[in-house]
Amino acid sequence: MIITLVLALVVVGAAYAALVVLFPPKRLRPLVQRQLTAMVARDVRFGAVRVGLWPPVRVTAANVELAEPGGFTRGAMLSAGSLHLDLDAIALMSNRFVVKRLVIERPALHVLLRTDGTSNLDGLGRDPEADPAAARKPMDLSVREFVIRDGRLLVDDLKAARRFAARIGVRWELELKRGTRFATHGETVIGEVAFGPLSAARLRDLNRTLENLRWEIEHRGAFDSEQKRLALETLTLHFGRTELKLTGLIQDPGPRPIVDLRARGTAIDVGEILEFFSESDARALHGIRGDGTLEFDLAIRGALGASGSRRPDLTGQLGLANASLQFPSATAKVEGLSLIARFAPDSIGIGNLAARVSGQPVRGSVSVTRFVDPRVVFAVRGDIDLAAVAPLLVPAGGALSGRAAVDLRGGGRIKDPEAMNIDGRAVLTKVRVRQPGLPRDFENIGGTLEFSRSRLTIAGLSAKAGGSSLAIDARIDRPLALMSKPGPDRVAPATVDFNLRSPRLDLADVMPPPGGDLVLPYARGGGRIAIGEFKNGKVEIEALAAEVTLEPTSIAASRFGGRIYEGTMNGSARFDVQNSAHPRLAVSARLDSARVERLLGTWVPPGNWLSGGLGTSLDLDGDLADLRRSITLAGLATVWNGTLGHAPVFDRIATFAKMPAFKKVNFRDLKSSFRVRNGRVFTGPATISGAQGEWLLGGSVGLDGTLDYSVSVTVPRELVQQLGANAAVAAGALADEQGRVLMDFRVTGAAQSPKIAWDPTAMRARLEGRVNEAIEEQKEKFENAVRDTLNQRITAAQDSVRAAAEHYRKAVEDSIRRRGRDLLKGFFGADSTKEPTTP
Repeated sequence: MIITLVLALVVVGAAYAALVVLFPPKRLRPLVQRQLTAMVARDVRFGAVRVGLWPPVRVTAANVELAEPGGFTRGAMLSAGSLHLDLDAIALMSNRFVVKRLVIERPALHVLLRTDGTSNLDGLGRDPEADPAAARKPMDLSVREFVIRDGRLLVDDLKAARRFAARIGVRWELELKRGTRFATHGETVIGEVAFGPLSAARLRDLNRTLENLRWEIEHRGAFDSEQKRLALETLTLHFGRTELKLTGLIQDPGPRPIVDLRARGTAIDVGEILEFFSESDARALHGIRGDGTLEFDLAIRGALGASGSRRPDLTGQLGLANASLQFPSATAKVEGLSLIARFAPDSIGIGNLAARVSGQPVRGSVSVTRFVDPRVVFAVRGDIDLAAVAPLLVPAGGALSGRAAVDLRGGGRIKDPEAMNIDGRAVLTKVRVRQPGLPRDFENIGGTLEFSRSRLTIAGLSAKAGGSSLAIDARIDRPLALMSKPGPDRVAPATVDFNLRSPRLDLADVMPPPGGDLVLPYARGGGRIAIGEFKNGKVEIEALAAEVTLEPTSIAASRFGGRIYEGTMNGSARFDVQNSAHPRLAVSARLDSARVERLLGTWVPPGNWLSGGLGTSLDLDGDLADLRRSITLAGLATVWNGTLGHAPVFDRIATFAKMPAFKKVNFRDLKSSFRVRNGRVFTGPATISGAQGEWLLGGSVGLDGTLDYSVSVTVPRELVQQLGANAAVAAGALADEQGRVLMDFRVTGAAQSPKIAWDPTAMRARLEGRVNEAIEEQKEKFENAVRDTLNQRITAAQDSVRAAAEHYRKAVEDSIRRRGRDLLKGFFGADSTKEPTTP
């Protein structure tokens, strides 16, 4: 016994010594390199290589890499931490590799599917024509166990612009005979599935909603490389206790195979399938529960992935019996769901769908034919609790509840929704919708929708959102076109005629917040709007009535009217969503008999420093996302029977000039052009005529309250004693030879703490009969603001504003001329057209 053991050890030692002598590291490495390169017809590189005798003869290569087509300059198609080959020792000594076992540790495989149908796997393996000797002597290969541990798979589909990643494990057995036919059986495990666009550079950038699912695939089949045919004796997919089987033939495996396959499943537990998918992170499936029985017997024949209109034929039948399901976020349950789906070449029909939703019966049918250009015929009838199917109808973060009593039937070409014919009605009751991106839930939605072929009639559809409510009646031709998405192949828009009524409508309740995309219904037409109280930010209008024109990217009111600032307003408006992320609002309007203090209090608070009746025309144009920041407001204003006062600036002027009467300036009329631009309100030159003398002022006030004004006051001789203007002279004002007192101020600082200073240069200039340069400077600033804004507008708008500015310039001059030649000289000099000179 001892002698036998010693002899055995001697034999093993001798065999090991022989392996070391025959295959030293310097010889083993190039041998493995040559053999692997010949087998795969690609560049191969690896780290250390070693050979072991026990257990059987094993060759181990570390850090193995297989090049992409074109070499390693294009990257590695396959990389692995290590590769282990268990070899037949006798064949190894004859410089032949016969693999009994192959183990690949931590491999990462990259598969590239090109747009022309080829891949980076093409050409992998030795070409018999390139090696005739090898073709004459095909090698038999037996791999009793082929193992992949902790593998990673990455598939880039250039045609679909998609990327797919997964973790994979393999345990197969392979038998290769005559170098062209091999048989295989074994199992594959796939998990941690992720997918997304090609632009995703990291795993965390992909959609990982299915990463918790685990597929186990068992297979038994044979492949003939000469005939390029794969025969599947069986291919079985397991998840949980569910088992699905596939048998048949696949000709030309690859991106465009020709298949003849049959799939069968009997007595499949729907609850188990739903439980399996409920473990995924997919919002519509996560946490779903149910039960029922599913059976199918389906066959698919034809070419997969082929270009052109021909698609593989799917035939057979699928049945679902007494199933139920409930989404975790749904308060209602779908029960008694049964259907039989029959598949035929280029068609599918479900003729007897039945279910109970919250105890109410629902029945329906649907058939689809011509899959290349699908045509559908459907019918549905029942009282549906929308909460039971909400996860299927609203996006993540949304919600849906209420009831819809439907009795609808119709059909048509899916790609041409405008021509879809639908008949029947749907009655909505207490429906509530939460839509991501909208600030409020729409509640108490109710009304009747009547379908008649290609027309939808909406009767009494009402809804509430926050403090807003509305009701609408409408007639819509080709209503399904409303849901058409942007793109070059869009169908013609729906045609709409509507009548909208609302006691109160605040756009903050129904519009997306700033930065959110806004898309209007894809429609063309018009309608009438009547709103008791309308609010859009700072704009509040009562009794708003409008005639509206609707386009796919805009809503325009060619004529509207209402009450605003205790007066009336009429004009036109346009709301444009050409850039859905930055919708714009443009308004051109005329105000009559409004209170100027209300307007100023809204836009430039506090607004009580100016009061009186207001008549003005204005243009409002701005980005709705931030109207205050980007507002452009322009117009021409006349204020009558008003006052200037009740503000720190007039108190400071009165104190500075030692004229208490200036704390409150009464006037008969005030005329001025104005423009709001870049956060400032530019006014003037404005003329004021009243008991405190003649005033001429120009400048701007910021929406932040900062002031930049020049003010010229002329007190006639007959009012000097009455107003105590001599005190102003003592404080620094000037008196001319006619006995008038001339006062010129610069007003700066903030509205709540203004700074007042004499402008002696302006006063001397007026004494010498020259133009007030300070007023001219402010006039130039105003004109620059007008010019900069008008450069962004169309030529027609430019001509209109310039004409208006000229009109008011003449109005200012006419107003001064009416007060006499001497007064005109006091403001502008003998000739107002001359260039000013330096005093």
